[in-house]
Amino acid sequence: MTVFIALFPILSIFLFLFLFKLTSLRAGTLSFLITVLITLLYPRFHLIPEHILHSSLKGLLISLIAAYVLFFGIFLFHLMNSAGGIQSIATFISKATSDRILQVMIIVVGLSPLIESTSGFGIAFMIVAPIFIALGFSPVKSALLGLVSLLAVPWGALATGTVIGAELGGLSLQKLGAGSAMLSIPVFAYFILIAVYLAGGIQAIKEKWKVLLLLSITFSLSILFFNTFVSVELAGVLGSLLTTGIGIVISSLKNNRAELATSMEELPSINIFKVMSPYIILTVFIFISRLWTPFRHFLESHAVIKFPSFSFSMALLYSPGFWLFVTCLFTIYIFRIQKVTVFLTLQKTLKQWIPFTISTLAFVSISEVMATAGMTQLLSDKTGALFGTSFLLISPLIGGIGGYLTGSNTGSNAMFIQLQMQTAGQVGLSPDLIAMSQNASSSHSTMASPSRVMLGASLCNVQSEENRLLKQITLIVLGAILIIGLSLFLLNLTLHQ
Repeated sequence: MTVFIALFPILSIFLFLFLFKLTSLRAGTLSFLITVLITLLYPRFHLIPEHILHSSLKGLLISLIAAYVLFFGIFLFHLMNSAGGIQSIATFISKATSDRILQVMIIVVGLSPLIESTSGFGIAFMIVAPIFIALGFSPVKSALLGLVSLLAVPWGALATGTVIGAELGGLSLQKLGAGSAMLSIPVFAYFILIAVYLAGGIQAIKEKWKVLLLLSITFSLSILFFNTFVSVELAGVLGSLLTTGIGIVISSLKNNRAELATSMEELPSINIFKVMSPYIILTVFIFISRLWTPFRHFLESHAVIKFPSFSFSMALLYSPGFWLFVTCLFTIYIFRIQKVTVFLTLQKTLKQWIPFTISTLAFVSISEVMATAGMTQLLSDKTGALFGTSFLLISPLIGGIGGYLTGSNTGSNAMFIQLQMQTAGQVGLSPDLIAMSQNASSSHSTMASPSRVMLGASLCNVQSEENRLLKQITLIVLGAILIIGLSLFLLNLTLHQ
């Protein structure tokens, strides 16, 4: 009975999302209230109100890390969209080659990861799905391609979910980012393969396997390299920019010069370098802030919010959120965006940002209250006793369930990363390795989240096909979870040799 009570806050999220079909915002809020009630009424997990408040406030502070970045990430997207920048990039890619399969690959490993890495929130899907329809794919196929293109979620919104995971798990951001990239390498290839298959079947894979392999290797190794040697926050941006460049070079080599010149003349009046300048500026700012030591020390020591009693600090100037804010100002200036448009853009941003922030706060606070009350420790003890070292193979499934439930890597890490790491310690596995599994599996499972599939069906006007979409993308994600499980097993084997 005690184990069931400890598990009930997590079970309640399932019930509210799937049985009562509530939004993540409502499900998270109600589940938090249930968690608080358990700690007030059940003796084994009893907490005094001061401890509940302390844990909840700590959850609030941790949520601010994500909220700060996400607000300006969404704001930048809406500014770029209002200036026609996103459409210009999409048109540039479509005009660079008439080969639809190559267009799909560039969008899946280039444009979509770039948008997702700077904005997060699955916004990339809302942009690329209509582009696939415009390229001539059926609405159902376009929705699937758009969902599969969300393969850079670990680095979405400048790796906000990964940052939260590192914060909650008390481990190095660089280690978590690089480890997640390593586990994701075969998954990237798998998703790109799926995208090509969806776009053109087996025949397309046979014809484009060399390009598929080249872009997969480029994207995977660049993500791993930038995580390891440059910046976890920038890895998705830099990896997608590099892969997009390689894809466009391949396109230009396949076109003759006359065709290429004609295509370039048909591009929108906005210069592609001007369109890309906000992303370049953002990259340069964060790059300098991470690699120029005196500048980094200055940013880390000024405008710092500190709450020692919560073991919390956040350097406002060092955070990617600040550089996204600077980039937003630059975007408004360079595109001469009118005040009315900026105001409307802020309204759209707030409309998307507030529900996500509150639901993230709820999930993080649930995790903190559960940990303080001893629920997480009990669950990790029981899970460890039940599975032993076989927990290694269960870990990706737990992470996947979190991503599937919440549609958010941040929310999933808030719910499960502490449980996963504590269980790993109980059974003698590497907590860091399990944290990497949690982060990678939860991220890649968000594309199958029912709320995201529902959005896809609505966006592509195929509401009657929602159930079919959910089944197909769930099967695709299950394949990714199996791949992560195998990669985790091999990595663990390598570490113990």
